[in-house]
Amino acid sequence: MQDIQQEINKIWNGWNVVEVLGEGAFGKVYKVVKEEFGHNYEAALKIIKIPANQAEMDSILNDGMDEKSITEYFRGIMEDIVNEVSLMSKLKGNTHIVSYEDHVVVPNKEKIGWTIYIRMELLIPLFMFYKKNSPSRKDVIQLGIDICKALEVCEKYKVIHRDIKPENIFVSELGKYKLGDFGIAKQMEKSIATLSRKGTQTYMAPEIYLGNNYNQSVDIYSLGIVLYRFLNGNRVPFLPAFPEQITPNDKQRANLKRIKGCQIPSPGNADKELARVILKACAYRPEERYQNAEELKIALEKALDKEKKEKESIVNWDTDDFSNTIIINGDKTELLRKRDLYRKWIAMMPRKMIGATLLIILAIMVCAGGSKLYKS
Repeated sequence: MQDIQQEINKIWNGWNVVEVLGEGAFGKVYKVVKEEFGHNYEAALKIIKIPANQAEMDSILNDGMDEKSITEYFRGIMEDIVNEVSLMSKLKGNTHIVSYEDHVVVPNKEKIGWTIYIRMELLIPLFMFYKKNSPSRKDVIQLGIDICKALEVCEKYKVIHRDIKPENIFVSELGKYKLGDFGIAKQMEKSIATLSRKGTQTYMAPEIYLGNNYNQSVDIYSLGIVLYRFLNGNRVPFLPAFPEQITPNDKQRANLKRIKGCQIPSPGNADKELARVILKACAYRPEERYQNAEELKIALEKALDKEKKEKESIVNWDTDDFSNTIIINGDKTELLRKRDLYRKWIAMMPRKMIGATLLIILAIMVCAGGSKLYKS
């Protein structure tokens, strides 16, 4: 990491690289910190290299492209990524969108290519968060609501994310879910070395996969598949149920069924109403889905409200305060009467147990006495 630190010192002096947070096909993400006037600052630093490696360059050369063509090819990818970063800058300041801080593009000195440094707010990746905090149904619904709020902002700017998946969702220290990586990964997929787009098809709307026209409902579809996964034992549609093992063929068959429009079964950890919401979000036909993020958000908020009410309806008989308790059947007076009977019964339990024990002992003594009398 010493080489990375030297590079950072030239760009943002004072920021120190602490550790690697993640690594993918398109680069690495580091945790960086800065101390200034007694205050500590933290951020995430994404470093993207174009081309990603020498193998990618060799692949282009093998296609017979000359140096000028290769330079223009990779320049186009670099400019597209910079445009996406510019979009992140416009969207910053929104609660449920990863906040952009700064970026720098550095051209390579001795060979074709560029290195892009993007500094963003430091957050917890969704998978990492859920490994430490197993999500409840309420948590998953809240995830959907928060990302819908991010998509509402996108819709105002006429932006279609196109790559909603767990890897692009993060969690703040306050537990807020945030959407990130606005198109950067998609631009990097133009790279020859990564045209297979491994791992992205799982959440892709059928119309994108098939090369058809699409609108903002593709983001609704992808979010629906994400929510389905976390409401179905961490399994996307058509995969074997947990804890069965998953093979590469299972993933391929599952994707084919989804792309063909096979009826998606209800997620295992969703009641009838919530399942209806999820299945509508990831309907095969775009016109049958929620048409915008607000529609899905409202449906999820109703499901969350129902979830809260069901929990609140569980009565704690040992409390004196029923002011916040929702009474499903009967009035509050009847509830208080039942509580008092419950308490009296609990209070009498020791005496009842003692009385019952004495009766048993007395019965034994009588039987024993009767037996002796009979023998005599």
